[in-house]
Amino acid sequence: MTKPRHDPATASGETTTKGVAPARLRLVTVVFAPEPCSTAATLGHTPLAIGRDPAGAATLRLPDEQASRTHVTIEYDAATDRHFVVDRGSRNGTFVDGVRVDRAMLADGNVVRVGRSLLVFSDERTLSTRLVAETPALSGTSLRMQALRGEIEVAAARVFPVLVLGETGTGKERVAEEIHRASGRRGAFVPVNCATIPAALAESELFGHTIGAFSGAVKKADGLFTAADGGTLFLDEIGELPPSVQPKLLRALAVGEVRAVGSARAERVDVRIVAATHRDLATDVVAESFRADLYARLSVFTIRVPPLRDRKGDILRLAERFLGEGGGALPLSARAAEALLLFAWPFNVRQLENVLAAAAARAGSAGTIRREHLPAEIVPQGADARASSAPPPAAPDAPDAPDAPDAPDATELRLRELLSEHRGNVAAVARTMGKAPTQIFRWLQRYGIDPDRHRRR
Repeated sequence: MTKPRHDPATASGETTTKGVAPARLRLVTVVFAPEPCSTAATLGHTPLAIGRDPAGAATLRLPDEQASRTHVTIEYDAATDRHFVVDRGSRNGTFVDGVRVDRAMLADGNVVRVGRSLLVFSDERTLSTRLVAETPALSGTSLRMQALRGEIEVAAARVFPVLVLGETGTGKERVAEEIHRASGRRGAFVPVNCATIPAALAESELFGHTIGAFSGAVKKADGLFTAADGGTLFLDEIGELPPSVQPKLLRALAVGEVRAVGSARAERVDVRIVAATHRDLATDVVAESFRADLYARLSVFTIRVPPLRDRKGDILRLAERFLGEGGGALPLSARAAEALLLFAWPFNVRQLENVLAAAAARAGSAGTIRREHLPAEIVPQGADARASSAPPPAAPDAPDAPDAPDAPDATELRLRELLSEHRGNVAAVARTMGKAPTQIFRWLQRYGIDPDRHRRR
């Protein structure tokens, strides 16, 4: 099955050259279709007709024989300031996040299935930085990825430290490498995972040591700062750095000097520091497990790498790349592609790569990766039956409607309570509830809860 072509200009509604991201932009993007097609449409107040041969003032044509001529329209409701998808009496039905609907309100990240085509609805409201087109090192045409590359470009032009935040598997080291590459620094890019350095050796690893500085120091050794002189030192998992070394790192950042263990003489170094962590360092500062002054030094410029579930428009593009890396790539069926889009990906891009490698092995000579080739956590048993029998989600009443909305159920209340208690730490919430993180992410998506809001409280 042929994927739609990916054109950053079309997919984003912006030019591929540097530009300013809009304060708000709503898009519907075709991420999977039987044949190549125009990939996206910007949504406004005019209804958008979607189908095999749609009729209307604004249309999006799908080369899909299983789609009706005008399969759905996406309509704006001024009372709620939201967009709704409306089935126009289609033969095969319309599905939002795997559930058949007649009319449903759209939220950021919703996946709409029309025939064998898959569309992702995006509602970007807070982007304010410049947008930069796709690069070989950082794939993705979503607005969030274009904005991330814009942030990298801004950071690279300066010499201050950069703190890269993001969940496990989002590609924080790749972001650091791009900052180094774009900076034009002539020295090396030197990565180190602070979590793997034994506490007793951390100072020596970073700053070096002299002969006899400690037991076993039989020869002089330069540290990582010296190795990165003129270049960039990437301190991954900086939150795991032993407390005893933190003040020495702070001095190196403040004065640009390092002193080897056992030496009385400090040496000047020209090192750009990029640090990264999946931890909430602000919480660690409050808990006094991370120095506040070091945090202030490291976070002069902070870049947040979006999780994969927040940039669904990039999932199938990444899948196509991973499946093609081994040669003789297998295509995805429409239902397998939909399952990938609906999964929460708690371990992000790294997990997607591993899942696809296993699925390709299971598919073997089948010619296509189908749903049954995906692991159980991606496609829960009985998912098809639930999706086909579940009632469509009801559209919410307008603000002035007489009926009050339903009260949150017990799970939602408990989830919000724990997110506040744990400051948005999803892993901690999962441990407290005795659930897998993937289940917590499913609930967050179901209830429309943003854990980042709880992290800022």
